[in-house]
Amino acid sequence: MAELKIVELDRIRIPEIRVSSILDEEQRALLSSTIKEIGVVQDIVVRRAGVDQYELVAGKSRLEELKTLGFQETTVKVIDADDKLGLIINIVENVARGSYDYISISRAIRRLKETGCTPQELERIFPWQRRWIQFIEDLQDLPGDVTEAIANRRITPTHVQLALNLTTPYEVHDGLRTAINLGWDTGTFKTFVQNRIEQLEHAKREAEAKGVEPETPPAAPEQLIRYKQCLLCGYKKPAEQVTVQLVCEPCKDLVGYVTELEGPPEDAIKTVYAALQAYYGQRPSHGKLVEQVTREPWTQPTQPPPAPMGTPEPTELSVQAFSVLQKLRYGQIGEDLARGWLLGLGTPAAEVDKSINRVKSGLAPT
Repeated sequence: MAELKIVELDRIRIPEIRVSSILDEEQRALLSSTIKEIGVVQDIVVRRAGVDQYELVAGKSRLEELKTLGFQETTVKVIDADDKLGLIINIVENVARGSYDYISISRAIRRLKETGCTPQELERIFPWQRRWIQFIEDLQDLPGDVTEAIANRRITPTHVQLALNLTTPYEVHDGLRTAINLGWDTGTFKTFVQNRIEQLEHAKREAEAKGVEPETPPAAPEQLIRYKQCLLCGYKKPAEQVTVQLVCEPCKDLVGYVTELEGPPEDAIKTVYAALQAYYGQRPSHGKLVEQVTREPWTQPTQPPPAPMGTPEPTELSVQAFSVLQKLRYGQIGEDLARGWLLGLGTPAAEVDKSINRVKSGLAPT
């Protein structure tokens, strides 16, 4: 049963393990001005901890502000609660506010387990799934500089999740220290982790090829974050050229297919542009595409794209193949590109040679 009571501030002890909400400067100023003008709006909650002694359950910011303003006593709500219930009330009040210190939550979770709290109870207390609750509890076991940075909100638990993809405990710790020192957000740190893993794997492959022990290359963090992997073409691009947009699966498959055959998109797009212009003739095109492909003159590929596996051989030229030969006849495309297209359309190699030789002799394709 709860009761209201006037208590001297010095008789209220703040427990070592508790969850604290984090107030920014504006929120602290508002709290201070409110207490000055009208007092404490929401009573501080405490539980008994001996004769005329109390332990804080909820209201640390209010208690500290009262002391700062020179108050000697205040009205508190005294509740009957053991360690477990007192900590649960403290957690619920602070987590509900949405701005809190994850390390204090980590320690509170472990303390609750020590009081006999089951995983099912923890899932009812916290708005998280069991795996995330366990992950948050484990944060307190990280090196001191990392836990301090998490508590001060210089990095987040998501930074830690990303770092755990690195290959060794040293790489994990070094990566997190880098994120702390350089003030990286999770997006930038994700780029670093991905590129660092690739850098280490590349060094390992090179060492295996030479038959020597691999050496760990220096991380060079500023260089590693300069490039991100495009989800469509799969190539590394300058970070400022990689944007986050919604892409449908057919578009993703199309781009992946073209870049697999023709190489990096800067080269592949020129081949596609020239091929479509040759096939359809001059047609209006996307402005940015025209600007990109005309920045440098397109050169005909030295090797035609390979013919797809398992393509049935037709008995006569298809309409598409006939159109390709017509363009070759009138000089709109070169011989190598025409040969590649014809093979790609499933035209038998012997028929391709025969048709191209006919066109080169000045005869119309048949």
